[in-house]
Amino acid sequence: MTEFQQLCYTTLTEKVPAGKVTTYGKLAKLINRPNAYRAVGSAMNKNPFAPEVPCHRVVSVNGDLGGFAYDINLKIKRLQEEGVFVKKGKIVDFKKICV
Repeated sequence: MTEFQQLCYTTLTEKVPAGKVTTYGKLAKLINRPNAYRAVGSAMNKNPFAPEVPCHRVVSVNGDLGGFAYDINLKIKRLQEEGVFVKKGKIVDFKKICV
């Protein structure tokens, strides 16, 4: 694992609680690498610690679910177990729960 990946995983775990989501771009800003949103996406895709490191909480900037290394239905299930609702592939109340 790279230092960048570790930084992404640690920051996500510490800053995005259950019931909330963030975007790839916002997570990049949280780690002080605002242009590294694609690298953040790659780190989430390679996350060996899921679900303890909750990569399912990272979504696209418009509230779409974005990618997921596993079955997208598993991402939806994990989000819903945390009280995040998904309708037609989008996060319900996205702006209210996005940190």
